[in-house]
Amino acid sequence: MSRESSAGTVRPPTESGGGKSAGTGRRAADPAVVGVAVVAAAYLAVFFQVTNVVGGTARTAGVVAVAGVGGVALARVVGERTALWLAGAVLVAGLSGYLLAVPESRRALFTVRSVALDVLALSTGLSVLRLALADVWVLAVAPVPTFLVGYFAGRGRHVAAASAGGGTLGFLVLTGDAGTEAAVAGVVGLALAVGLSTLSTPSRRRGHAGTFAVVVAAMVVASATVTVIPAGAAAPLGLDRGTATLESSLSGDDELAVVGTTRLSPEVRYTIESPVERNWHTGAYDTYTGDGWVRTGERSTLGDSLSGPPGSSESVTVSITAETESTALPAPWKAVSASTADGGTVRLDERGSLRLAEPLEPGEEATVESRVLDADPAALRNASADYPAAIEERYTQLPESTPDRVGERTDEITAAADADSPYERAAAVEAYLRSEYEYSLTVERPESDVADAFLFEMDAGYCVYFATTMAAMLRSQGIPTRMETGYTPGQRVGEDEYVVRGQNAHAWVSIYVPDHGWVAFDPTPSDPRDEARDARLAEARAGGAENVDTEESTPNQTLDVGPSTGAPDSTDGDAASSAGGNDSTDPGTEETNGTESASPTDISRLEGAEADDVGPAGESGDAGGGGGHLPTPSAETAMYWLLVVALGVAGARRTGLASRASRRIGPLLPRRRRDPVADAERAFADLERLLAGPYRERRPGETPRSYVEAIRTLGADERVETVAAAYERAAYAGTITRDEADEARRAVRRLALERAPLIGRFVR
Repeated sequence: MSRESSAGTVRPPTESGGGKSAGTGRRAADPAVVGVAVVAAAYLAVFFQVTNVVGGTARTAGVVAVAGVGGVALARVVGERTALWLAGAVLVAGLSGYLLAVPESRRALFTVRSVALDVLALSTGLSVLRLALADVWVLAVAPVPTFLVGYFAGRGRHVAAASAGGGTLGFLVLTGDAGTEAAVAGVVGLALAVGLSTLSTPSRRRGHAGTFAVVVAAMVVASATVTVIPAGAAAPLGLDRGTATLESSLSGDDELAVVGTTRLSPEVRYTIESPVERNWHTGAYDTYTGDGWVRTGERSTLGDSLSGPPGSSESVTVSITAETESTALPAPWKAVSASTADGGTVRLDERGSLRLAEPLEPGEEATVESRVLDADPAALRNASADYPAAIEERYTQLPESTPDRVGERTDEITAAADADSPYERAAAVEAYLRSEYEYSLTVERPESDVADAFLFEMDAGYCVYFATTMAAMLRSQGIPTRMETGYTPGQRVGEDEYVVRGQNAHAWVSIYVPDHGWVAFDPTPSDPRDEARDARLAEARAGGAENVDTEESTPNQTLDVGPSTGAPDSTDGDAASSAGGNDSTDPGTEETNGTESASPTDISRLEGAEADDVGPAGESGDAGGGGGHLPTPSAETAMYWLLVVALGVAGARRTGLASRASRRIGPLLPRRRRDPVADAERAFADLERLLAGPYRERRPGETPRSYVEAIRTLGADERVETVAAAYERAAYAGTITRDEADEARRAVRRLALERAPLIGRFVR
């Protein structure tokens, strides 16, 4: 047969290992198609998770469906080389359309080098969500592997189809968008496709079913145990590293995952000199994923001074001294310029957050000039709601799966407060969250949308939960809102000097007010938050922890921790943090927001999350204690270990290890007493297993007496004759006394104990 042409005859393909052509039924009827479907479902689920966040799920689903059906239809028409060229052309066309859709201002920055670096970044942990127009990128890319999956499946090439889907899923694992569940599903699907294609006949499937199951289980355990994402977005199942600190979860990375129980770090991070007392801003996030936040856009080198807020503002100069190594530059919003003593490079992202290219070492200083908003409250209330298009599109985004009840509850709250303007509605939501929910560091992370779960299913949380919920609520009203992270003012140690600790890490929100800029709101109740920090600091000081004080912050007298609450007098003076460090014009500065203090029971619950954080030597530990209670493993962890145990048992049986262990360990195990005859027979069976290893097994047709005599000539102990004699009386005469049966059992057990590697030296 001649080579195929673009419109010529297509040769029937063969399955690599099956040897059957597509025309002999190796298509949809082949059970290997199940594996292909699992792999395809795994990578498509990841793509739809992305579009759920950025929009375009219905559009992407339609295009993907057309691509898959088209692939199956073309399987009978064109050859594989033509199909591959067609897929490549579709990918190039899709990516070209994506580049044209990117705004011209960003497209002007594209170079061969920058695109190559972006591809490298995607392969080493850069989430797809951080791409500009991520929905368009998914629309351009997702149809290509789906077309290939459909095409190869339609030709009976199930291994090739699963490989196309597996390669796509592997790429998404590298970007960090595919989690452990998707990776495991992909491994299972690929194993099923390969295994069921190889085991092509029912007889072979029956003969190798056990081995195949063990191999699949081993692949699943391996994929769940090994961290394959260079950026660390995946974590091995079952390997609980302890509770993370609040500061580490708000570290300023480009992705912020909402976690459950957290703990506070009392170590000093900065000494800040500032003429104003505000929250120290370090980062902001624009994209809400339902279970966390993502910062999109790029960083660039800070050149000349930035523009300040569009409205009235005050110029302040802030001096930051690092007490530990740090790349962040915490300063009042909005920073307009920054410098270090050694002239280090300062990076700027699209939200105006500053970071150093090289970290500040302990004792090194940086200077930041900020323009702090100074607006009249009436001006903010009466401000226009005519937002810039780019701001409105970027900061009103919500996942498509966000329940409608979030917006409905927000409508009820703002209507009850008679709030008309965006500023007044933000104040109403802030007051509602402060008054209706308690502060706690010990929470169980919800499985569903965080904001929805906190609003309707939870009664307590910490700053990340309060801020995330407020941002989602305001976005449901069309108010541009962003999540901000940084530190509260910390302990005031001088007229304009503050000591900032890791436990001051904080999250709040800002809304965009036209002609004024970003205005901060803090929905987290301040009093219980500060009490938890004070208790944590007192505990660290009492334990002799290091690096929790500077010379200025060290208390002049010993703090007396009361036995009833465990809370000392306030030492971490967040005077302005009750309002989240907002500008004086923010209604959050008023103390009439319904903030409730935590009861003694609440405080003890807060302290329990950090009880084991700092040991006697003052070193931070990884374990976030639970007040002396053992942590309850998650369902995911429990399932992982059950799978490990099942795999171990199956592997032991397949390799014969179980039978060998039974011969060695069985005689050692205590046996329930039965009638004397049964006990004597079981004692001899245990003796046979015990002697098979060091001597030999009993041959077919060989009598018990002949076997024991032969073993005695090989050096076996004379006690084996006692057991054999008891067996003969029980098996042939049918009569044996209780004492004789017990003597046989004791003899076997004694022989087994003497043969045990460690026990034998003590019983001989």
